[in-house]
Amino acid sequence: MLRKIFALTSIAVLAVIATGSASAAAVPDGVTYHHHRPGAGSPCEGLAGCTFVQLKGDPLKGPSEAMFTLKAGTPFSPHWHTSPEHVVGVSGTMLWHVKGKKKTYRVGAGDFLYYPSKAVHWGKCAPGADCTYYVFDEQPYDFHEATR
Repeated sequence: MLRKIFALTSIAVLAVIATGSASAAAVPDGVTYHHHRPGAGSPCEGLAGCTFVQLKGDPLKGPSEAMFTLKAGTPFSPHWHTSPEHVVGVSGTMLWHVKGKKKTYRVGAGDFLYYPSKAVHWGKCAPGADCTYYVFDEQPYDFHEATR
């Protein structure tokens, strides 16, 4: 069910991007530009206080890139993806946990976090400022709920 909802959301986001009414736009020479506007984007499936903009790729078919924004204090529950994930902080500070690691990863502007395929992860946007971060998935996007 989650995958179906995400698929519908992704299609809607890609349609917005294609029409140029979102903040990311591809131009004929292959350049993609995204001007970040807090609060812009589509709601994240199943997570109040979260929005995202699909930047490149089709998350249902292969590699993709997206920008996510979480409201300050918003948590996200334990889950995993088939794809390894590459995360770069843009603004705010995310408090990220990866199962089996005792460290809390503080991902702020310019910080990079990578975790392998099927790594269970969870966390929250630290209080005080909304968090924006970029995610690159090497493989098609999927979402699997998990426990800590």
